[in-house]
Amino acid sequence: MKKNSKKPEIRRQELIDVALHLFVERGYESVSVRDILDAVGGAPGMFYYYFKSKQDIYIAAMDQFLTERLARKCALLEDCTLPFDEKASAFRALVTEDIREYIAQFHPSAGDSVTDSSYKLWTLVQMINRLVKPYAAFILEGIREGRLPNNLGIIKENAEQYALFTLYGAWGTIYNGQFAEGAQAFDTPEALGIIQKIYHPNRQA
Repeated sequence: MKKNSKKPEIRRQELIDVALHLFVERGYESVSVRDILDAVGGAPGMFYYYFKSKQDIYIAAMDQFLTERLARKCALLEDCTLPFDEKASAFRALVTEDIREYIAQFHPSAGDSVTDSSYKLWTLVQMINRLVKPYAAFILEGIREGRLPNNLGIIKENAEQYALFTLYGAWGTIYNGQFAEGAQAFDTPEALGIIQKIYHPNRQA
């Protein structure tokens, strides 16, 4: 009776929390709706009251995961009180931290099925896309303040395109050897060094 008396938003959050833990621990394919229900002591009807499918709860769980981890980074990029150079240094540290965490929790492994690899890649894409707008604003700020030379002709109308290219390029460089068998792998400093050369070619990293 106590479980049934929980408010809907609390019960839904409980399902998401359990699902997130299971997905991170086992991967998408190895987790079933029954596994999630067993962990909370619920019945199928309860699950389908809140979610249409396992994919539906995966998306909700990853949305929570990404929101929690990217909130600090986005707030940093949008903080008008921080000097640009200080913001850039802190952002690089946070990116490095995020990459380390992503590798620990979603790193592709030899035993992954195509489905598991696809969902890990989907999560990576969602994470990058959430950074595009604040990163574009960050680039424009650096140009306005004269901290970036703008040798690329970046303006408000195309800033998001450059942000997309930069973020996907950096992550693609790092993960080239993870999702593509036999491909060369590069580390985070190498990827950040390339960004430095593109945006500030006359300045040492």
